[in-house]
Amino acid sequence: MASKTKAELLKQHQANADLNLPLPPQMMRRDQDLSADDLRMPLDERIIAAASEAMEAGETHYVDVPGIAPLRQALAEDLNRRAGGAYRADHIIVTAGLQESRFLTLQKIGERYANIGLPAVAHPGVRKALGVRERNIVPLPVDEARGYLPAVERIAAAAAEGCRLFYLESPSRLTGAAYSADEVAAIAQVLGDNDASAIWDQGLSLWVDGGCSSLVAHEDAPARVATIGECFPGQGLASWFIAYIAAPQDWLPAMQSQKQIMAICTATASQYAALEAGKHFDEAHKRQLAGRSRQRAESLELARECGLEAIAGAAASIIALRTADGAAAALAQLRNAGYDCAAGSDFGAPDVIRLSVNGSTRAALSALC
Repeated sequence: MASKTKAELLKQHQANADLNLPLPPQMMRRDQDLSADDLRMPLDERIIAAASEAMEAGETHYVDVPGIAPLRQALAEDLNRRAGGAYRADHIIVTAGLQESRFLTLQKIGERYANIGLPAVAHPGVRKALGVRERNIVPLPVDEARGYLPAVERIAAAAAEGCRLFYLESPSRLTGAAYSADEVAAIAQVLGDNDASAIWDQGLSLWVDGGCSSLVAHEDAPARVATIGECFPGQGLASWFIAYIAAPQDWLPAMQSQKQIMAICTATASQYAALEAGKHFDEAHKRQLAGRSRQRAESLELARECGLEAIAGAAASIIALRTADGAAAALAQLRNAGYDCAAGSDFGAPDVIRLSVNGSTRAALSALC
Protein backbone atom coordinates (compact mmCIF):
# COMPACT_ATOMS: atom_id res chain seq x y z
CA MET A 1 0.00 0.00 0.00
CA ALA A 2 1.39 3.39 -0.97
CA SER A 3 2.46 5.77 1.81
CA LYS A 4 0.01 8.39 0.55
CA THR A 5 -2.86 5.91 0.81
CA LYS A 6 -1.82 4.91 4.33
CA ALA A 7 -1.65 8.55 5.38
CA GLU A 8 -5.12 9.19 3.99
CA LEU A 9 -6.56 6.17 5.81
CA LEU A 10 -4.97 7.29 9.08
CA LYS A 11 -6.36 10.77 8.56
CA GLN A 12 -9.85 9.38 8.00
CA HIS A 13 -9.55 7.21 11.12
CA GLN A 14 -8.40 10.11 13.29
CA ALA A 15 -11.32 12.23 12.06
CA ASN A 16 -13.88 9.53 12.91
CA ALA A 17 -15.16 10.34 16.42
CA ASP A 18 -16.94 7.00 16.78
CA LEU A 19 -13.86 4.92 15.98
CA ASN A 20 -11.85 6.94 18.49
CA LEU A 21 -14.24 6.46 21.39
CA PRO A 22 -12.36 4.95 24.36
CA LEU A 23 -13.67 1.60 25.58
CA PRO A 24 -13.81 0.62 29.25
CA PRO A 25 -11.25 -2.12 29.89
CA GLN A 26 -12.62 -5.64 29.56
CA MET A 27 -11.19 -6.60 32.96
CA MET A 28 -9.96 -4.66 36.01
CA ARG A 29 -6.28 -3.83 35.67
CA ARG A 30 -5.78 -3.37 39.42
CA ASP A 31 -7.88 -3.27 42.59
CA GLN A 32 -8.51 0.47 42.23
CA ASP A 33 -9.70 0.14 38.63
CA LEU A 34 -13.46 0.67 38.82
CA SER A 35 -13.86 1.43 35.12
CA ALA A 36 -13.84 -2.16 33.85
CA ASP A 37 -16.69 -4.29 32.52
CA ASP A 38 -15.62 -7.40 34.47
CA LEU A 39 -13.79 -8.43 37.61
CA ARG A 40 -10.15 -9.41 37.90
CA MET A 41 -10.36 -12.87 39.39
CA PRO A 42 -7.88 -15.72 39.80
CA LEU A 43 -8.72 -18.63 37.55
CA ASP A 44 -10.09 -21.74 39.21
CA GLU A 45 -7.50 -24.51 39.03
CA ARG A 46 -10.01 -26.66 37.17
CA ILE A 47 -10.27 -24.03 34.43
CA ILE A 48 -6.49 -23.84 34.13
CA ALA A 49 -6.32 -27.63 33.96
CA ALA A 50 -8.96 -27.77 31.21
CA ALA A 51 -7.03 -25.30 29.05
CA SER A 52 -3.74 -27.12 29.67
CA GLU A 53 -5.23 -30.52 28.91
CA ALA A 54 -6.73 -29.19 25.68
CA MET A 55 -3.34 -27.92 24.51
CA GLU A 56 -1.60 -31.15 25.51
CA ALA A 57 -4.24 -33.05 23.53
CA GLY A 58 -3.34 -31.06 20.42
CA GLU A 59 -6.23 -28.60 20.52
CA THR A 60 -4.03 -25.80 19.20
CA HIS A 61 -5.27 -25.89 15.61
CA TYR A 62 -7.98 -23.89 13.89
CA VAL A 63 -11.40 -24.85 15.15
CA ASP A 64 -14.83 -24.63 13.56
CA VAL A 65 -15.47 -20.92 13.09
CA PRO A 66 -18.63 -20.83 15.24
CA GLY A 67 -16.81 -22.59 18.10
CA ILE A 68 -16.33 -26.04 19.59
CA ALA A 69 -19.58 -28.00 19.66
CA PRO A 70 -19.58 -28.78 23.42
CA LEU A 71 -19.28 -25.10 24.37
CA ARG A 72 -21.96 -24.03 21.90
CA GLN A 73 -24.26 -26.69 23.34
CA ALA A 74 -23.46 -25.58 26.91
CA LEU A 75 -24.18 -21.94 26.07
CA ALA A 76 -27.46 -22.82 24.37
CA GLU A 77 -28.58 -24.85 27.38
CA ASP A 78 -27.52 -22.09 29.79
CA LEU A 79 -29.42 -19.43 27.83
CA ASN A 80 -32.50 -21.62 27.66
CA ARG A 81 -32.38 -22.35 31.39
CA ARG A 82 -31.76 -18.78 32.55
CA ALA A 83 -33.56 -16.71 29.94
CA GLY A 84 -36.28 -19.06 28.72
CA GLY A 85 -34.91 -19.32 25.20
CA ALA A 86 -35.29 -22.09 22.64
CA TYR A 87 -31.75 -22.21 21.28
CA ARG A 88 -29.74 -25.15 19.97
CA ALA A 89 -25.99 -25.37 19.51
CA ASP A 90 -26.39 -24.41 15.85
CA HIS A 91 -27.81 -21.03 16.92
CA ILE A 92 -24.57 -20.09 18.71
CA ILE A 93 -21.31 -18.42 17.64
CA VAL A 94 -18.46 -18.22 20.14
CA THR A 95 -16.69 -14.89 19.71
CA ALA A 96 -13.37 -13.32 20.68
CA GLY A 97 -14.96 -11.07 23.28
CA LEU A 98 -18.10 -8.99 23.52
CA GLN A 99 -16.84 -6.26 21.22
CA GLU A 100 -16.58 -8.82 18.43
CA SER A 101 -20.16 -9.86 19.25
CA ARG A 102 -21.26 -6.25 18.92
CA PHE A 103 -19.39 -5.76 15.66
CA LEU A 104 -20.64 -8.92 13.97
CA THR A 105 -24.27 -8.41 14.94
CA LEU A 106 -24.40 -4.69 14.19
CA GLN A 107 -22.58 -4.96 10.88
CA LYS A 108 -23.87 -8.22 9.41
CA ILE A 109 -27.42 -8.21 10.78
CA GLY A 110 -27.50 -4.48 10.11
CA GLU A 111 -26.91 -5.17 6.42
CA ARG A 112 -30.32 -6.81 6.26
CA TYR A 113 -32.11 -3.59 7.25
CA ALA A 114 -32.29 -0.01 6.00
CA ASN A 115 -31.80 1.49 9.45
CA ILE A 116 -31.16 0.65 13.09
CA GLY A 117 -32.75 2.06 16.24
CA LEU A 118 -30.04 2.92 18.75
CA PRO A 119 -30.49 4.24 22.32
CA ALA A 120 -28.98 7.67 22.89
CA VAL A 121 -27.10 6.08 25.82
CA ALA A 122 -25.32 2.77 25.24
CA HIS A 123 -21.92 1.14 25.69
CA PRO A 124 -19.33 3.06 23.62
CA GLY A 125 -18.47 -0.19 21.87
CA VAL A 126 -21.77 0.10 20.02
CA ARG A 127 -20.82 3.37 18.34
CA LYS A 128 -17.32 2.07 17.75
CA ALA A 129 -18.66 -1.02 15.98
CA LEU A 130 -20.97 1.09 13.83
CA GLY A 131 -18.32 3.68 13.03
CA VAL A 132 -16.54 1.77 10.27
CA ARG A 133 -19.12 2.78 7.66
CA GLU A 134 -22.19 4.93 7.15
CA ARG A 135 -25.39 3.67 8.73
CA ASN A 136 -28.84 5.17 8.94
CA ILE A 137 -29.24 5.37 12.71
CA VAL A 138 -32.62 6.12 14.28
CA PRO A 139 -31.87 7.67 17.70
CA LEU A 140 -33.98 6.42 20.59
CA PRO A 141 -34.29 9.06 23.35
CA VAL A 142 -33.77 7.66 26.84
CA ASP A 143 -35.56 8.20 30.13
CA GLU A 144 -33.12 9.42 32.79
CA ALA A 145 -35.53 8.51 35.58
CA ARG A 146 -35.68 4.98 34.18
CA GLY A 147 -31.93 4.42 34.30
CA TYR A 148 -31.31 5.80 30.79
CA LEU A 149 -33.32 3.10 29.02
CA PRO A 150 -35.44 4.04 26.00
CA ALA A 151 -39.12 3.87 26.94
CA VAL A 152 -41.16 1.20 25.18
CA GLU A 153 -43.25 4.01 23.66
CA ARG A 154 -40.10 5.40 21.99
CA ILE A 155 -39.31 2.01 20.49
CA ALA A 156 -42.89 1.65 19.29
CA ALA A 157 -42.83 5.12 17.72
CA ALA A 158 -39.61 4.35 15.84
CA ALA A 159 -41.08 1.05 14.62
CA ALA A 160 -44.24 2.82 13.46
CA GLU A 161 -42.04 5.18 11.43
CA GLY A 162 -40.32 2.29 9.66
CA CYS A 163 -37.39 1.24 11.86
CA ARG A 164 -37.07 -2.53 11.63
CA LEU A 165 -33.94 -3.32 13.68
CA PHE A 166 -33.19 -2.24 17.24
CA TYR A 167 -30.11 -2.54 19.43
CA LEU A 168 -31.12 -2.73 23.09
CA GLU A 169 -29.29 -3.31 26.37
CA SER A 170 -31.10 -4.80 29.34
CA PRO A 171 -29.57 -4.24 31.81
CA SER A 172 -28.06 -0.98 30.62
CA ARG A 173 -24.27 -1.11 30.38
CA LEU A 174 -24.10 2.34 32.01
CA THR A 175 -26.56 2.10 34.87
CA GLY A 176 -27.59 -1.55 35.25
CA ALA A 177 -31.27 -0.62 34.78
CA ALA A 178 -33.32 -3.42 33.25
CA TYR A 179 -36.71 -3.67 31.58
CA SER A 180 -39.51 -5.24 33.61
CA ALA A 181 -41.29 -8.39 32.45
CA ASP A 182 -44.23 -6.30 31.23
CA GLU A 183 -41.92 -3.95 29.32
CA VAL A 184 -40.08 -6.86 27.68
CA ALA A 185 -43.41 -8.37 26.65
CA ALA A 186 -44.45 -5.01 25.20
CA ILE A 187 -41.17 -4.74 23.23
CA ALA A 188 -41.73 -8.27 21.88
CA GLN A 189 -45.22 -7.19 20.83
CA VAL A 190 -43.83 -4.13 19.03
CA LEU A 191 -41.36 -6.29 17.14
CA GLY A 192 -44.00 -8.81 16.17
CA ASP A 193 -46.56 -6.23 15.11
CA ASN A 194 -44.03 -4.44 12.89
CA ASP A 195 -42.07 -7.45 11.60
CA ALA A 196 -39.01 -5.93 13.29
CA SER A 197 -35.94 -7.54 14.88
CA ALA A 198 -33.57 -6.83 17.72
CA ILE A 199 -30.00 -7.27 18.90
CA TRP A 200 -30.39 -7.80 22.64
CA ASP A 201 -27.40 -7.33 24.96
CA GLN A 202 -28.32 -9.11 28.17
CA GLY A 203 -24.78 -9.71 29.41
CA LEU A 204 -25.32 -7.92 32.74
CA SER A 205 -28.50 -9.90 33.49
CA LEU A 206 -26.43 -12.46 35.38
CA TRP A 207 -25.60 -9.73 37.90
CA VAL A 208 -29.25 -9.02 38.71
CA ASP A 209 -30.26 -10.77 41.92
CA GLY A 210 -33.24 -12.92 40.97
CA GLY A 211 -32.58 -12.42 37.27
CA CYS A 212 -34.41 -10.20 34.83
CA SER A 213 -36.73 -10.74 31.90
CA SER A 214 -35.26 -11.51 28.51
CA LEU A 215 -36.60 -10.90 25.03
CA VAL A 216 -35.44 -14.38 24.03
CA ALA A 217 -38.21 -15.95 26.12
CA HIS A 218 -40.91 -14.78 23.75
CA GLU A 219 -42.39 -17.16 21.23
CA ASP A 220 -40.97 -15.78 18.00
CA ALA A 221 -37.62 -14.64 19.44
CA PRO A 222 -35.62 -17.42 17.69
CA ALA A 223 -36.65 -15.91 14.35
CA ARG A 224 -36.09 -12.23 15.10
CA VAL A 225 -33.71 -11.73 18.06
CA ALA A 226 -29.91 -12.00 18.32
CA THR A 227 -28.67 -12.19 21.90
CA ILE A 228 -25.13 -11.28 22.99
CA GLY A 229 -23.22 -11.58 26.24
CA GLU A 230 -20.05 -12.73 27.93
CA CYS A 231 -19.30 -16.41 28.51
CA PHE A 232 -19.64 -17.07 32.25
CA PRO A 233 -18.51 -13.65 33.58
CA GLY A 234 -16.67 -13.18 36.85
CA GLN A 235 -14.65 -16.39 36.46
CA GLY A 236 -11.38 -14.75 35.44
CA LEU A 237 -11.86 -15.31 31.71
CA ALA A 238 -12.43 -11.66 30.77
CA SER A 239 -8.85 -11.14 29.61
CA TRP A 240 -9.20 -14.26 27.41
CA PHE A 241 -11.86 -12.43 25.35
CA ILE A 242 -14.59 -15.00 24.99
CA ALA A 243 -18.27 -14.23 24.46
CA TYR A 244 -21.22 -15.43 22.37
CA ILE A 245 -23.91 -14.58 19.86
CA ALA A 246 -27.18 -16.55 19.86
CA ALA A 247 -29.18 -15.81 16.72
CA PRO A 248 -31.61 -17.16 14.10
CA GLN A 249 -29.90 -19.73 11.90
CA ASP A 250 -30.32 -17.76 8.69
CA TRP A 251 -28.44 -14.82 10.25
CA LEU A 252 -25.38 -16.91 11.14
CA PRO A 253 -23.62 -17.55 7.80
CA ALA A 254 -22.82 -13.88 7.15
CA MET A 255 -21.49 -13.41 10.70
CA GLN A 256 -19.44 -16.61 10.53
CA SER A 257 -17.93 -15.54 7.21
CA GLN A 258 -17.02 -12.10 8.58
CA LYS A 259 -15.58 -13.66 11.73
CA GLN A 260 -13.39 -15.96 9.64
CA ILE A 261 -12.08 -12.95 7.72
CA MET A 262 -11.38 -11.03 10.92
CA ALA A 263 -10.03 -13.62 13.31
CA ILE A 264 -10.31 -17.14 11.81
CA CYS A 265 -11.69 -18.46 15.10
CA THR A 266 -11.67 -17.93 18.85
CA ALA A 267 -8.70 -19.61 20.56
CA THR A 268 -9.43 -23.31 21.09
CA ALA A 269 -7.84 -23.59 24.53
CA SER A 270 -9.89 -20.61 25.72
CA GLN A 271 -13.05 -22.35 24.60
CA TYR A 272 -12.23 -25.47 26.59
CA ALA A 273 -11.49 -23.23 29.58
CA ALA A 274 -14.90 -21.57 29.17
CA LEU A 275 -16.55 -24.98 28.87
CA GLU A 276 -15.04 -25.96 32.21
CA ALA A 277 -15.99 -22.60 33.77
CA GLY A 278 -19.59 -23.25 32.78
CA LYS A 279 -19.62 -26.51 34.74
CA HIS A 280 -18.81 -24.67 37.98
CA PHE A 281 -20.37 -21.32 37.23
CA ASP A 282 -23.47 -21.58 39.41
CA GLU A 283 -21.59 -22.38 42.62
CA ALA A 284 -19.02 -19.62 42.11
CA HIS A 285 -21.45 -17.03 40.76
CA LYS A 286 -23.90 -17.44 43.63
CA ARG A 287 -21.19 -16.38 46.09
CA GLN A 288 -20.02 -13.52 43.85
CA LEU A 289 -23.53 -12.19 43.30
CA ALA A 290 -24.29 -12.22 47.02
CA GLY A 291 -21.02 -10.44 47.79
CA ARG A 292 -21.43 -7.79 45.11
CA SER A 293 -25.09 -7.20 46.02
CA ARG A 294 -23.99 -6.50 49.59
CA GLN A 295 -21.13 -4.26 48.44
CA ARG A 296 -23.47 -2.35 46.13
CA ALA A 297 -26.03 -1.78 48.90
CA GLU A 298 -23.30 -0.52 51.25
CA SER A 299 -21.88 1.71 48.51
CA LEU A 300 -25.29 3.19 47.71
CA GLU A 301 -25.84 3.97 51.40
CA LEU A 302 -22.50 5.79 51.54
CA ALA A 303 -23.32 7.64 48.31
CA ARG A 304 -26.56 8.92 49.84
CA GLU A 305 -24.73 10.02 52.98
CA CYS A 306 -22.29 11.93 50.79
CA GLY A 307 -25.05 13.67 48.85
CA LEU A 308 -24.38 11.80 45.61
CA GLU A 309 -27.30 10.98 43.32
CA ALA A 310 -27.47 7.28 42.48
CA ILE A 311 -29.18 6.44 39.19
CA ALA A 312 -31.72 3.63 39.11
CA GLY A 313 -30.19 0.25 38.34
CA ALA A 314 -30.58 -3.42 39.14
CA ALA A 315 -27.23 -5.00 38.25
CA ALA A 316 -25.03 -5.65 41.29
CA SER A 317 -21.86 -5.14 39.26
CA ILE A 318 -22.08 -1.38 38.63
CA ILE A 319 -23.23 1.92 40.12
CA ALA A 320 -23.95 5.08 38.12
CA LEU A 321 -23.87 8.45 39.87
CA ARG A 322 -24.35 12.16 39.37
CA THR A 323 -22.40 14.56 41.58
CA ALA A 324 -23.10 18.15 42.55
CA ASP A 325 -19.86 19.39 40.98
CA GLY A 326 -20.32 17.48 37.73
CA ALA A 327 -18.80 14.38 36.19
CA ALA A 328 -15.51 15.97 35.12
CA ALA A 329 -14.75 17.13 38.66
CA ALA A 330 -15.69 13.72 40.09
CA LEU A 331 -13.45 11.92 37.60
CA ALA A 332 -10.56 14.21 38.53
CA GLN A 333 -11.13 13.66 42.27
CA LEU A 334 -11.13 9.91 41.80
CA ARG A 335 -7.99 9.97 39.64
CA ASN A 336 -6.21 12.07 42.25
CA ALA A 337 -7.20 9.49 44.88
CA GLY A 338 -5.83 6.68 42.69
CA TYR A 339 -9.11 5.33 41.30
CA ASP A 340 -10.30 4.87 37.72
CA CYS A 341 -13.96 4.87 36.74
CA ALA A 342 -15.89 5.03 33.48
CA ALA A 343 -16.97 8.39 32.08
CA GLY A 344 -20.66 8.55 31.25
CA SER A 345 -19.82 10.87 28.36
CA ASP A 346 -18.40 7.86 26.49
CA PHE A 347 -21.82 6.22 26.80
CA GLY A 348 -23.74 9.35 25.81
CA ALA A 349 -24.51 10.65 29.34
CA PRO A 350 -21.97 13.40 30.07
CA ASP A 351 -23.21 14.17 33.58
CA VAL A 352 -22.75 10.58 34.85
CA ILE A 353 -19.90 8.42 36.12
CA ARG A 354 -19.94 4.62 36.37
CA LEU A 355 -18.12 2.62 39.03
CA SER A 356 -17.67 -1.14 39.09
CA VAL A 357 -18.70 -2.74 42.37
CA ASN A 358 -15.97 -4.53 44.29
CA GLY A 359 -14.11 -4.25 47.58
CA SER A 360 -12.69 -0.85 46.60
CA THR A 361 -15.94 0.92 45.69
CA ARG A 362 -16.71 2.34 49.13
CA ALA A 363 -13.19 3.69 49.48
CA ALA A 364 -13.48 5.37 46.08
CA LEU A 365 -16.79 6.96 47.03
CA SER A 366 -15.19 8.31 50.19
CA ALA A 367 -12.94 10.38 47.94
CA LEU A 368 -16.08 12.13 46.65
CA CYS A 369 -17.55 12.91 50.07
